[in-house]
Amino acid sequence: MENIKFVVDTMLGDLARWLRIMGYDTVYSDNYNDKQIIEIALLGDRVIITRDKSLYIKARKALAKVILVESIDTREKIAEVAVKAKINISVDPDKSRCPECNGVLEKTNDKNRVKDRVPPQALASYNTFYICTKCSKVYWEGGHWINIRRLIENAKELAKEYKTMYKRRADLLPA
Repeated sequence: MENIKFVVDTMLGDLARWLRIMGYDTVYSDNYNDKQIIEIALLGDRVIITRDKSLYIKARKALAKVILVESIDTREKIAEVAVKAKINISVDPDKSRCPECNGVLEKTNDKNRVKDRVPPQALASYNTFYICTKCSKVYWEGGHWINIRRLIENAKELAKEYKTMYKRRADLLPA
């Protein structure tokens, strides 16, 4: 299910960002209503991720694929969605999407392309940058990637525990 795409409800913006960082095509806006989310899911073959039980019920009735997230902690949310959607938890900057707009990131080693858009220290310290093809935001593997990788590893460990917990539950997506 690695080509899986998501649409995330307004309560889970942080999870949308993490799914994008992990490379999953994830649509999110804090302005979508339930009807729009269901339409986006059905028309774009996307899985709805929600904390809203009402939206969950409406989506199931509309025959949309939907995951109800019960966790509150970010690591737990990632692990729960990974188990329920049967996706891998990993992070690779070459596969990440723009956490802001979901755009595809283009890798570049040409510092001239980013010199006016990154701090001078980043330009001096790093050779590889990622430019969003949609919003033009520039990213690089700075010190914060230590925390990103740590959180992802913690979520991976939690997912191992969750696999047993969710094994017999009806809320797993079909294979």
